[in-house]
Amino acid sequence: MAQYMFGAGMMIAIPSVAIPTPRRLGTLQETSIEFSGNIKELFGQNQFAAASARGQQKITGKSKMANINMDTYNDLYFNEQIQIGQNLANFDKAFIVDATAHTVLAAGGTFLSDLGVMNYDGKPLTRIKVDATALPQLDEYSLDEATGKYTFNEALANKTVYVSYLYTDTTNGKTITINNQLMGEAPTFKGIFNGRFSGKQMTLILNNCVSSKLSLIGTKLEDFSIPEFDFSASANDANRVGTLSSAE
Repeated sequence: MAQYMFGAGMMIAIPSVAIPTPRRLGTLQETSIEFSGNIKELFGQNQFAAASARGQQKITGKSKMANINMDTYNDLYFNEQIQIGQNLANFDKAFIVDATAHTVLAAGGTFLSDLGVMNYDGKPLTRIKVDATALPQLDEYSLDEATGKYTFNEALANKTVYVSYLYTDTTNGKTITINNQLMGEAPTFKGIFNGRFSGKQMTLILNNCVSSKLSLIGTKLEDFSIPEFDFSASANDANRVGTLSSAE
């Protein structure tokens, strides 16, 4: 019986470190791996080549996976240290302006950045410099970034304002700080692809891979974002590129 392959298959990346943790590309959508070589042709006085030879070769691939995972992104592309914590956003969160101090306090974690304010009518307010001697005008607000405290005009006392801001949850999630590394720095990994159909499998192992591109964010209305990463393969220190095996 002939052998075929159906579906997205499985793609695993094993980082090239002393004690590697294999990273499965979760909710895989598609993978393509291409072998290509330069063909050099020798011509004489005739129309067709007298000889052909293959010169340099390259292996390139790309995978699309829907699952978002900081460890996978870091091991395949960023090559940084992962910290515990996550930057989160609140958009248009409703607050009641304090009647006495004319303030609201952004809550949820460590305040990080202002993303704008609207009044109870949905009108955007203008941020001004903090002034301890005077309150903002009716269409203005000020902000103490150290505390996340917003101050408004007294006319907004006991009224609703809608505040948008970033804050940091220091106990949940993971964060990658992206540094400006020296050229040449990049993580390498062993790439393993497995596809199957009707009880038969094909497995390709590429010993030494490096990612050339990570298309991290691609949003679309009423659809999922599907990150994509491109990679290329080369020989390892033993001059072995990899192995290809199948049932047929």
